[in-house]
Amino acid sequence: MKVRDLMTYPILSVGIETTVFEAIQMMVREKKGSVLVVEGGLLKQVVGIVTTRGMFKQVFAKGIDPRDVMIWEIMTPAPLVTIGPNATTRKAAEMMLEHQIRRLPVVECGALVGIITSKDLLRCVGGSKAGDGSPHGEADDSETM
Repeated sequence: MKVRDLMTYPILSVGIETTVFEAIQMMVREKKGSVLVVEGGLLKQVVGIVTTRGMFKQVFAKGIDPRDVMIWEIMTPAPLVTIGPNATTRKAAEMMLEHQIRRLPVVECGALVGIITSKDLLRCVGGSKAGDGSPHGEADDSETM
């Protein structure tokens, strides 16, 4: 199976001038555990990623108001580990294990086209699909703390 068969799109993304508070609101509304930080118009360039874990460690655990922090201040900056849409899901799993990550942005010709997560891979192995039976359903991607 190919990454393109399991990847999620459209991707939850924010610009670099977004506050952590605004990003949190989007993540809660969309039931996602991460947000990609992008620049550019139609062909978005990934400049970083922020997870709920990162937000807790870098903002909430320090008692900082998320309205006072810009997303670029806490993002894991590019270059990120990425994968192409034609790679195998086995390759995606190997990369996640090797780099100890749970999310891989999917990039084609330098443009962000999707994201594949460890949960996507587990659903594939387990045979169950999110939501309506499609790999692109509305599954909750939030992290367990």
